[in-house]
Amino acid sequence: MPIQVLLSNDCYTLSNPIANHQDGQIVLSYCCAGTASVTINDTAYVLATGTLLTLLPQSLVLNQEPSQDFQCVHLVFSFRDIDEMILPTNYNFLNVLIEQPVVTLQQADQAIFDQYILLFQQQKDKVSIFQTDALRYLLYSFIAQVNRVYQQEEQAMQPSSRKDVIVFQFYNLLHQHYLVEKSVRFYADQLKLTPKYLTTLIRQRTGKSISKVITELVLIKAKTYLTATDWPIYQIAEQLHFADSTTFCRYFKTYIGQSPMRYRERNR
Repeated sequence: MPIQVLLSNDCYTLSNPIANHQDGQIVLSYCCAGTASVTINDTAYVLATGTLLTLLPQSLVLNQEPSQDFQCVHLVFSFRDIDEMILPTNYNFLNVLIEQPVVTLQQADQAIFDQYILLFQQQKDKVSIFQTDALRYLLYSFIAQVNRVYQQEEQAMQPSSRKDVIVFQFYNLLHQHYLVEKSVRFYADQLKLTPKYLTTLIRQRTGKSISKVITELVLIKAKTYLTATDWPIYQIAEQLHFADSTTFCRYFKTYIGQSPMRYRERNR
């Protein structure tokens, strides 16, 4: 699916979580006018002019209440569209985006983002052999600005080395496949590396094992389903690709220290 640039009076809804995981779909939504109250995962937010909303495949968007003058530009793309992007980065940044999907821009940054949005809108209707590449590189530049406004510790970042590129590609794959593929070998094969080398590299760069990284993502998704939906436990287990609800409950309690039902009762 090519990069899409959509002007809308509604927030963008990731209506099919499983399909979006398979496609690795990401949405960057920039509010141009009006306001909207929206619940993302289990947290309420208010979008207003100059706010940026990032939706990863893990996101559940509920209870949209846009004002009559609400207007938003959505940039819709997949992890595959950015698999060649090389930026200095904090490897935890994708988790930051899950936990903090909305950021309000300073006035100076709003002016910069307004110019980007205008460029995206102008470029989307161009008929040219260069259009796909033009949109992709414009997106790369835009994502660099998103990294900046989230005020990461830039002094701790270095230009990406070959090993950093591998780690980025690993996380890119991980966010597409972690619900279905939980083995190190799958990711190593995709990256044409040995499992031992990939395991060592990820631990060196992040201080975590690959299994721990995967577990953290699964638990974030599980907590979201438990608090943001009324789905029965067996349905959540199915969505998370567990063999059955008993296996899921045992897994959840091992890491969280309480059953899924108990967690739901205490966090709603």
